[in-house]
Amino acid sequence: MGMMVVYYIIMALQYILWFYSICIVIDAIMSWMPFLANSTVGKLLDRIVDPYLNLFRIGPIKQLAYSIGIDLSSVLALLVLYFIQTKAIFWLYNILLKLFG
Repeated sequence: MGMMVVYYIIMALQYILWFYSICIVIDAIMSWMPFLANSTVGKLLDRIVDPYLNLFRIGPIKQLAYSIGIDLSSVLALLVLYFIQTKAIFWLYNILLKLFG
């Protein structure tokens, strides 16, 4: 019983991170088209995604974005989410499995 609960928790986390990754990609694509970025959906996506992306919009990355005109925070954010999905969740699964399995 405990192993199934752990499995479903991990799968739910995987799907949430996958959905958030898709939101980041859609927001990045919409940012290239001002009429989409300023729409209701674009503003909603900005409210969901920007707090996380702002973690990567500091220091040299921010200066690089201003100098070349390309914001790389979406790419870095996706790389971190990919690491969390592939490594950190696997570690969490093993820890929870040892505790409850």
